[in-house]
Amino acid sequence: MDTQIIILNWNNYPDTKKCLDSVFKITSVEFKVILVDNGSTDGSVDRIGVEFPKVNIIKNRENLGFCEGNNIGIRKALENGSEYIMLLNNDTVVDAEAINNLIKTASSDNNIGIVSPKILFMDNPNKIWFCGGYYRSIIKKPYHKNYGKNDSKFEAILNCDWVSGCCMLIKSSVFGKIGFFDEDYFANCEDVDLCIRAKKAGFRIVVDSRASIYHKFASSFGGKYSPFYTYFRTRNVLLLFKKQRMLLPLIINLFIFPFYSIVTSLFRLRFKSVLATIMGVYDFAVNRVGFGSASKL
Repeated sequence: MDTQIIILNWNNYPDTKKCLDSVFKITSVEFKVILVDNGSTDGSVDRIGVEFPKVNIIKNRENLGFCEGNNIGIRKALENGSEYIMLLNNDTVVDAEAINNLIKTASSDNNIGIVSPKILFMDNPNKIWFCGGYYRSIIKKPYHKNYGKNDSKFEAILNCDWVSGCCMLIKSSVFGKIGFFDEDYFANCEDVDLCIRAKKAGFRIVVDSRASIYHKFASSFGGKYSPFYTYFRTRNVLLLFKKQRMLLPLIINLFIFPFYSIVTSLFRLRFKSVLATIMGVYDFAVNRVGFGSASKL
């Protein structure tokens, strides 16, 4: 069962090195690593190439975002005949048995298409960042059900609606049926969109809480409340509802979510994030997708 791990890098040598160090400590399962560099200009990809000669590096000329960056790696993995493809954020550290547990879970049921580990905060490893994605009633906004809870160390396979793109083990057959990430998102909500399409195709989406990784969260965006993260979160939540033809949630969130984002940004004195929220709504309205107006932030 050939497994390939895909990691994106964009001007972030310290996090990527730490991630790769943890990955190459794994000895319980055989795998290969594809590193997709999204047009880094800090010399990080050259340093990685020297320090990790086993890594297959693909160099993009520009930052193609999470979606297309991963799509390029996925296509390469499929060309190599990979049965399991694991997408892993570069701002993570992986437990030694995580990948082995994910593969065991995926292989235990033909209907399981995507498996996520339990994801803990890097700076607070006793707190859960992600352990199952669901939708809030009526408004249908995606959320992490167990966000911020203490890690109870329970071991279970949990069915859920979606899992985070931070770490997803995906069977190659999933891509054969539903295609790849939708490039319109660039980054954020593309994982929810992929899971919706996978469930419609008949696949189960699960979390294996026996497998753990640790995550810094939104480091490539400058943090949870940064203008970049705020822009993509605002526009892409609305874009998700539009693409999935969820009219009522779209109307409700079009009024509620931007207001919440603006109030939150003002409370934290993130005035540029207020502008990012407005730009996100505007770009959604005029159907400006991909990187959109993020270059102006």
